[in-house]
Amino acid sequence: MDTISIAIAGFSAVSALLLLLIYACFIDVPGKSAQSVFWGGMLLTGLAVVQICQLLYFMGGPPPLDLFVYRLALFVLPTSFYFFGRWALQPTQPLCPMALFHLLPLVLLFVAPIEIALPVLLLFGAGYSLWLGYFVYGLRAQRRQFRFEFGYFLLMSVTAVIVLALGFALPYMNPAFFYHFYTSAIGLALAIMIVALISNPNLIGDLSEAARVRYGASTLRGIDVDACLKKLNEVMVVAKAYQNESLSLASLAEQVGLSGHQLSELVNTRLGMGFSRYVRECRIEAAKALLVSSPSQSILSISIDTGFRSQSAFYAAFKEVTGQSPGDYRKARASASASPH
Repeated sequence: MDTISIAIAGFSAVSALLLLLIYACFIDVPGKSAQSVFWGGMLLTGLAVVQICQLLYFMGGPPPLDLFVYRLALFVLPTSFYFFGRWALQPTQPLCPMALFHLLPLVLLFVAPIEIALPVLLLFGAGYSLWLGYFVYGLRAQRRQFRFEFGYFLLMSVTAVIVLALGFALPYMNPAFFYHFYTSAIGLALAIMIVALISNPNLIGDLSEAARVRYGASTLRGIDVDACLKKLNEVMVVAKAYQNESLSLASLAEQVGLSGHQLSELVNTRLGMGFSRYVRECRIEAAKALLVSSPSQSILSISIDTGFRSQSAFYAAFKEVTGQSPGDYRKARASASASPH
């Protein structure tokens, strides 16, 4: 078991630091702020430190709870988890004084004995995991794909509740078992995060966008929504704005005659998807037409003509939307056309 836990802890520590680098430097989402980067950095650094200390324990080192750096990282996690979720998913919501309550887990480290502070800490952690799952569940009507991604957050919430139960039972059990399970739980949470971001690289931006539409004031009051939808279709389908591989929310909004926030809300509420998903589906629809109407045109050429930055990005998006590769789709349509009716 030690060997498995060592592997999970090592994987988790490296994954946490890579996720921090990716979020801070490469993920560009609406509303991304210094606050979300800071708290995301605190969260992922804390996870890495916790896993490294547990890894050393499995290799014969001291019990992690005997190390101040471990306790500090452990007690930073719930607070940083909440504030990262708060700033990443609801960046436009004002921060009220009651938010200071969420600093309590960190305060406990310095004012309460570990026998009391640890169960309370785990209670906060489980509560925040359930809060995030409920938050995503509340957005399910905004985006159809959230019905699938809610499963990720549900699994994380269930795992957090199990960790909570083990935390309360820690005085009556072998501490090594807790460390093994906690290591696995963190590894699972990070693996879920990686899979979720691979399946939807725009997940954080989609959640933030949907949350703003769901909980914020409407930006479409006094706007002729039907006329804007017609104009959007003209720009994207007729004028083929999707061919611009650098197409942005701001540039498309300007062509439609709306602000970025207005176009975002329009696409979310009327089309049931985020901006990035909308552009991707427009490109795939155009690609599907070209695959059938231009059988001699290469797939690489079609990917370029429809605004994808690379053939690999085109393949991934096409498979996500249609469930088939471009080549398989072309063959299936050719066979359907050739078969007698």
